[in-house]
Amino acid sequence: MALPSSRGFRKPIVAVDQPRVESGDVNFGDLVRMLGEGIADAQTALDRASAELAVELAETEIEIVPSITEIIAADGSVSFERGKPQKVSLLEVGVTPTFYQFSQATVEVTMDIRIVETVDQTTKEKRKGIFSSTREVTLDRRFSRDIRSTSKLTATLVPVPSPLRIDPVRTTVVKG
Repeated sequence: MALPSSRGFRKPIVAVDQPRVESGDVNFGDLVRMLGEGIADAQTALDRASAELAVELAETEIEIVPSITEIIAADGSVSFERGKPQKVSLLEVGVTPTFYQFSQATVEVTMDIRIVETVDQTTKEKRKGIFSSTREVTLDRRFSRDIRSTSKLTATLVPVPSPLRIDPVRTTVVKG
């Protein structure tokens, strides 16, 4: 079963070539959710790439010589007999894709955090929420005020064992 080839995986939420308007405020919960969704999207892309590579390895065949017999004659001369070449997939000869997973992801952003109260216009219910804003930080940067503001994204990827069922069970049978 071949997976659909999707080297670009999925469209970005906001395309690089599309005009954008920077938002100064965002609900803090939404900010955390966007981080989580971004990591989940990246993990899905990693998993999909490994699965697509497994399919490619299973479909790519090479020719191997399964056996070479060394023959030593009575006079001491040595000759070799090659077994009949066989076509096997790269997966069958042991080439397997590497699977990765995020073991850690950190995003550090300099921002102001505020508690904001909103009123639902229909129910008149008051709700409080945490909002984050980069407006003040942006203004400080624009007017060259001496502040230490940085943004940092760190992601740690580690290789993990391939799924148990991707490696075939190998047995050797001697006949004759």
